[in-house]
Parts: sequence; structure tokens; C-alpha cells
Amino acid sequence: MGRFKPAGAGWWVCISAVLLSAVIAVIDASAAARGARRSQARVVRLSLPEAISIALNRNLRMSDARLAVEEKEHERRSAFSDFFPSLNVQYLAAGYRYRQPGNIGAFAIAHDSRRSVAVINDPTPVFSSYPYRIDPYRTFTLVGTLTQPVYSGGRLLNNYKYAKLGVDYSAIQYEVDQQDLTLEVNEAYYQMVQAKKLLIVAEQSIVALQSLRNQTLEFYKAGVVPKVDVLATEGQLAQARIQKTQALTDIEKNRAQLNYLLRYPQETNLEVDIDIEFEPAPYSIPAIYEIAAANRLEIRQANISVAQALALVRSSQADLIPSVTLQFQGSRTNDDWNPFDHEAINSWRIDGIFTWAFDMFRSRETVKARRASYGRAFVARAQLVEGIMNEVKQAYLDMKRSERDIADNKKAVEFRSENFRINKERYNEQVATYTEVLDAQRELSQAEGDYYTSLIDYRINRAVLERRMGTIRMGAN
Repeated sequence: MGRFKPAGAGWWVCISAVLLSAVIAVIDASAAARGARRSQARVVRLSLPEAISIALNRNLRMSDARLAVEEKEHERRSAFSDFFPSLNVQYLAAGYRYRQPGNIGAFAIAHDSRRSVAVINDPTPVFSSYPYRIDPYRTFTLVGTLTQPVYSGGRLLNNYKYAKLGVDYSAIQYEVDQQDLTLEVNEAYYQMVQAKKLLIVAEQSIVALQSLRNQTLEFYKAGVVPKVDVLATEGQLAQARIQKTQALTDIEKNRAQLNYLLRYPQETNLEVDIDIEFEPAPYSIPAIYEIAAANRLEIRQANISVAQALALVRSSQADLIPSVTLQFQGSRTNDDWNPFDHEAINSWRIDGIFTWAFDMFRSRETVKARRASYGRAFVARAQLVEGIMNEVKQAYLDMKRSERDIADNKKAVEFRSENFRINKERYNEQVATYTEVLDAQRELSQAEGDYYTSLIDYRINRAVLERRMGTIRMGAN
């Protein structure tokens, strides 16, 4: 019974290894087919500055931000137009049906209110006989009214200030969107580089394991090692192929993300330059806080929000005091449709309008509400500054951690590489066990993957820190 279980376990291990190898072979075949189709397309190779420049020029997020700035500019011009006089033109047509000559006789005795002729003592008609110069019961009037605000208590001025600040806010938001998009391109670009590096590690591991498997197979045929060593090699080789498949998938996913950010067709064969040389960052504490305070665009936006809230307070205060408006009105009246006829009558008037509206508590409460909003804008700005400083510190710590990891992982690669070489030589001399060789090879692959991951993490974390400080580089500058 004790000998049956190991035999059964070995049988199932063999079947599992064969099935896993078959599945991985199918996946590799499909990946190779996709790669073959992609290789037929034109290869587009970009550096990171080129990718950022293309994204900033083509991404629809930037188009939307530009339209937002244009929208706010039109609103500013609309508010500016309130300082100038406004012209209102009206064309009025009026007819008094009961006062027309044909109806006077029909409604003469209908009712006292309808009388047009005195019928008791004086037979003389109340109204003059026709023809009139201008028929008073059928008029067509063209009226032009010119209105000029003289004093509004500061409402027009503060409304214009609010609209102008909105233009500045949208312009800064355009730059904020540029920085956010730049960071996204950095992340997608370097994650694709990382996937390519991990693919190289997986391929090197597969080559090393295949060589080790062939050697172990020869030892097995010579009766030096048991079959379980061959099966163990096949299992670890299958794991390496799984890592390769995962790296290929990550490459395709990050390529798709880059194509999306650059607005390229999804099947574009986009390639990136693999440049991950380590370059120490010149940032330190407390200089990073000063850089963020001077360059972070969101702080400038918060200052604009405070100024806008103050403009709304002063605009609402204008409802508590009177306003003065100057109005000039001219009209020309005729008894047919053409008011420009030579028989038409001209008239004009100039009005000075003094307005002071009282609406109980509405205006006062509106002012108080705007003052509360003004206070909230102050609090929001303080919270934003504190949050930015926290983000800067967190990003700085992540960058320094990945920077230290680079040196440690580089040493680990050197140690693991030497350890694998020594164990392989000892195994060839039948001094070391097969398990020791497999463990050394697995640790070497893990160390290489960690080293490349730390290099990419450093690049990404540095870009995140620069974004948090507002100094991230955009385009090929």
C-alpha cells in the first residue's frame, strides 16, 4: 500500500504535466498567430517624449478642455457686453374694431359704452369726420428703446470678474489635464517596457530549463537520476511558459492602452524604446514642498475659486442698494403697415429710472449664503494644500523605496546568478541535488524580474512625484 500511493502520484503528475504543456502550447500558438498578424502591419516605434506629444495633440480629453476654455471665453464676452447700452426694437400693430368707420352706425344704439354719436341733444358726432391724417383706431408703430445702465451697485463689474476668472480657471484646467494625461502615458509606456523585460526573463528561464531538462533526461536514461526529476523540470518549465504567456498578455494590454491614449487604431503595431537606465533624482525634503507650492496648478485654481466666491458675494450685495438706468425711446406711428411713410408721426422720450427693490429677507439671506460659500472656498483651499503636501510626501517615499530596491535587487541578481552557476556545475558533477539546481534557477528568474520591476517602479514613481509637484515633463521638451 505504501508503494502504490507514490506510483499513483507519479502517474498523475506525469498526466498533469503533459496536459499543462499541451494547454500552454495552444496558448503560445495563438499568441504566435497574433504576433504574426501584428508583424504584418507597419511598426510604429515611439520614444516616451514622442508618445506624450502625440497624446497631447490627439487625445479627445485635450479637445474637450480646449472647448471648455472657449466656452468660458464666450461667457466672459457676454458679461462684458452688459456694460454697453442695449437696443430693443419693437413693431406694434393695433386695431380698434368697434371704432372703425364701417362699425359706427351698426353699434350706435347698441349700448351706452358703444355710442359713437350723441343722439339726445347734440346730433354732432363725438369723433371728427374722416379722413384723418393718421387713423387713431388703426396704428402701426415702430419703437426703438436704448437702455444704458448707469449704476448697478457693482453687480455688472463683479459678474464680469466672475466670468473672467472662469476663463483663467478653465485655462489652468487645460494644463492640469495635460499633466494628468502625461502621467497616464508614462505609466502605460513603462508598464509595457516592464512586460517586455519580464518576457525576456521568462524566455531566458525557458531556455535554461529546457537545457536542464535535456541534461536531466540524459541522466535519467543513464539511470543516474529518478524520473521524478524529469517531471519536476517539466513542471517548472510549464510555469516559465505561463509567465511568458502572462508577459505577452501584459504587453498587448499596455499596447492597447497606449493606442487608446494616442488615439491610434487598436491593432496598431506600437513599439516602445526600452530605456530603463537608472538616473538618481535630485529631489529632497523639504525642497519638494516648496516646489509643489510654487508649481502645483490646483493651488492656483483654488485661489481663483476664492476670488470667484468673493465676486459672487459682492454681486449679491448689489441687490440691497438702488440702481440707476438711463433709457431713451423713440417711435414712429402710422395707420398702415409702413411706419416710414411720410405721413407717419415721430415721438421720443428720455427716462431716468431709479430702482430700489425690497423683497423682505431674500436678498439679505442670499448675501449670507454667498458669504458662507466664500468661507467654504477658504477651507477647501487649505484642505487642498494640505492634501497636496501629503501626496508629495507619499510619492517621495515610494520613489525612494524603489530607488533603494534597485541597488538591492541588482546585488541579488549577481548573487543568484553565481549561485545558479555553482549549483549547476555541482549537479553536473553529481555533488548537488536536482532540487537545489531548480531552486537556484527559480530564484535567479525571480531576482531578475524583481530588478526590472524596481527599475520600472522607480521611473513610474518619479513621474508620479513630478506630477504631484506640478513639474512633470510634457512632450519632447
